[in-house]
Amino acid sequence: MDERLSNLISDYLEAVRTALTSIKKSGIPLPRTSIEWMDTDLSHISNLDSGINYFKHGCGCSVDLPNGTVDFDFGRYGEISGLDAWRIIRFAKERQETYGFSTDEEFHECFQDSIKKKLIIPLDSALYRLASQPLEYTSIIDSREEGDLLPHREQDKVLTLQIHYFYAANLMLKHYDALIKKWNKNKKLSRTDEINFRIYMSSWLGFLAVTCEGYKKLNMHRLLNKERPDEYQELISKCNTLNSVINKNYDDLRKFRNNVFHLRTTINDTIAFLSPSSDRLSWARQIHKDLESFFSDYRVLWECYYMLNGRENESEFGQKKQARPSALPLNTRVS
Repeated sequence: MDERLSNLISDYLEAVRTALTSIKKSGIPLPRTSIEWMDTDLSHISNLDSGINYFKHGCGCSVDLPNGTVDFDFGRYGEISGLDAWRIIRFAKERQETYGFSTDEEFHECFQDSIKKKLIIPLDSALYRLASQPLEYTSIIDSREEGDLLPHREQDKVLTLQIHYFYAANLMLKHYDALIKKWNKNKKLSRTDEINFRIYMSSWLGFLAVTCEGYKKLNMHRLLNKERPDEYQELISKCNTLNSVINKNYDDLRKFRNNVFHLRTTINDTIAFLSPSSDRLSWARQIHKDLESFFSDYRVLWECYYMLNGRENESEFGQKKQARPSALPLNTRVS
C-alpha cells in the first residue's frame, strides 16, 4: 500500500480508538452491534470525559478530539475497523495535514487503487477495512486508568472461562441431575431420556475438562498475585485448594474430554474414567462445586471493585441502570 495512505489510515484508526476510549470513560456503553448503537439514548450526556464534544449519528459518532475531529461508524457487529475515503480525508483536513497528497483527486486515486489491489476490502454497506489487519471490535477498548489491574469485563479471561465454558458445564450438570432424579423416582428412563442422559453426562464432563484446562493455562495463582488488585489476594487459598484437587485426576478427565469432542477410536479412556471403583464422578462433582464457588467469589470482588473505583458503568448493576439495549446472544463477545 502507498505509504502516505497507510500512515493516514493508521492515524485515523488510532484516533477512533482514542475517541471510543473517551466515550467509554464517560459512562457510555460501547455497542455490540450497530443497531444497538442506533437505539442507545444519549440525550442525558451533553459532553464526553474532559468536556470533549461529540455528536451521535446513525451508526456512528463524531468526536472533537484535541488534535482534530474524527468521525466513524460502527460495523454491523460492533467492528471499529471501518473506514471510507470521505471520513479519512476529512480527518486529515481536521488535523491540517496533507500526508503527502497534493490534491483530493490524488488521494482518491490512491484509495481506489488500493481497493482494486484488494489492499482495502469491503466491511459492510459503505465501509471498508484493511485487508492486512484483523478486525477489531468495541470489546478491545480499554478505558482503565494507569495502574488499574482489573480488566474490563469483556477482556477478563477469568470471566471468559466462566461464561463460555463453566456455564456450559453447569447447564449440562443440571440436566444430568434432573434425569438422575427421574430415574430414582421411576426406576426407569425412556429411550430418549437414556440418550439424553449420556449426552448430558459427557457434555458436563467435557466442558468441565475444558474449564480445568483453561484454569491451569491461566496460571490462576500467578494471575491473582500479579495481574489483579490486592483485594483478590483473599482468593489465593481457594485457588491453591482447587489446583490440588484438579491435579488429582486431570489427565484422566482430559482423555475423557478428547473422546467427547473428537471422533474416538477407542472407548478405553471413557470406560476407565467412569469405572465405579475409581470414584472419579464424585471427584468431578467436587471440582465443579469448588470452581462454582471460586467463580462466584471472583465475580463478587469484581462487582465491588467496579462500584468502589469509579467504574460503575462496567458492572452488571451499572448496566441495568442505564437500560442498555439488548443484543442477540450470538453477537455477544467476551475475549
